[in-house]
Amino acid sequence: MLHNLNIISSKELWNFVCFSFWLSLWFLGLCVLLSYLLRWWSGDQLLPVRLISYLMPWLLIILIPALIVAGMAHRKWLVLTLLAPTIFICLTYARLFLPSLGATQSELMPIKVMSYNIWRNNNDMVAVAQVIRKEQPDILLLQELKPARVDRLTGALVNLYSDAELHFIYEPKMLQGVISRYPITSMGAFPNKGLAQKVLIEIPDSPIMVFNIHPIKQSGWLRRYRQISALLAEDITTTNGPLILGGDFNTTDQTQTYRMVNKHLRDAHWEAGYGFGFTYPASIFIFGGKVLIPPLVRIDHIFYNDHLVPQRARTLKESGGSDHFPVVAEFLKS
Repeated sequence: MLHNLNIISSKELWNFVCFSFWLSLWFLGLCVLLSYLLRWWSGDQLLPVRLISYLMPWLLIILIPALIVAGMAHRKWLVLTLLAPTIFICLTYARLFLPSLGATQSELMPIKVMSYNIWRNNNDMVAVAQVIRKEQPDILLLQELKPARVDRLTGALVNLYSDAELHFIYEPKMLQGVISRYPITSMGAFPNKGLAQKVLIEIPDSPIMVFNIHPIKQSGWLRRYRQISALLAEDITTTNGPLILGGDFNTTDQTQTYRMVNKHLRDAHWEAGYGFGFTYPASIFIFGGKVLIPPLVRIDHIFYNDHLVPQRARTLKESGGSDHFPVVAEFLKS
């Protein structure tokens, strides 16, 4: 009798596990589908929608195996429920895995732009300088550069340009700086517009207006959204001529904030890059020790307007001790 009860209990436990498994797959598929609907209706107001927007590429790791299992079990409606978000995500990122055709006009002037959050706790300015020297960007946007490290970094970058003087403008209150091959004029700093540093780069023939931003992560998505909205309305859309907007946006390419920027400017990575191009984290610290992990999201971006033509965009594989990988975009300017 006791043996029979054990058998019944085992069957009930197995049935419960199976029921929970299939229920979880239904929950996954419906949640992702619902998030697609909600993001167009309510934007990023709901936390689950924001989380799914941040982790969207990684959902394929769960969705594709779940889809295969549901197909092998001949669960038609579950297959359709999982297939829809899988197709949506694949179509969303398909562009990034297709070859991009860069411009080849020889009469256009090449410009290399680099955005680099060096991390406020990074003391190794020599390693940072090595990453920069390897790329030799014409325009370098720096975030989280503490005043105590400015001299060390600029000292390590002496003679960065063999054919030109190094020009540097720094905003100590925002921990941001811009280095350029060409003369720079500061056009202001806007702490309440996404920590935006505005400079004019005196490139021959026509100058480029450059915005180096770093919206604070702790301020919350809505505040960042409103600040960047103000920057777009009051400064960026009113600028004539070539324009670059780059930095650590603390937001991915599937968020409401990103889509707002993308209505006015183009993302160099989406136009001339390849792959997901994840930039963060380059490393994490656990119990005082540094642990290298694969980057999970892309939150560093370089945007541009129609006066520039993208040739190539990429995420570097060296962080120089930072928790971000730098991003580089190469343009042609008429």
